[in-house]
Amino acid sequence: MIVYCDTSWLLSYLNEDDENHAAARTAAGKLAGHDFVVCEVHLLELPAAIRAATHRDQDPVPEHIARRVINRFDRAVTGRILLRKELDMKESVAMARSLGETHGWTERHTTFDLWHLAAAWSLSAGTFLTFDQRQGKIATLMGLSPKQP
Repeated sequence: MIVYCDTSWLLSYLNEDDENHAAARTAAGKLAGHDFVVCEVHLLELPAAIRAATHRDQDPVPEHIARRVINRFDRAVTGRILLRKELDMKESVAMARSLGETHGWTERHTTFDLWHLAAAWSLSAGTFLTFDQRQGKIATLMGLSPKQP
């Protein structure tokens, strides 16, 4: 089975100082032996998200922690712990736009939230790991069996 993780889940998984780290590790352990995939969406958003967290007014992530998370992510991709899959950009962007039209009028969804869902669908994921309840609701409607630790 293909397991797709959104960026918030990966940030928790890769950072032992994160409040959701233990839950992310537990969820990953339950899915051991399955293929955890990443794509261009992760490659763009994860480093940007953790760097942005260093600039928060409250509880900023220290720069050395952010650099460690990016390094761990890059090593996990290079070492094939996280399998990089090519994403059909045209298809995934069209799907993300459709998801926005369908769900964006009733709740706030970021571009990347919608794009992660579209990417998971495009990559035939069977499980979607997230700590975002709004994403989880859409993933359920899409049949992606979201797991929210």
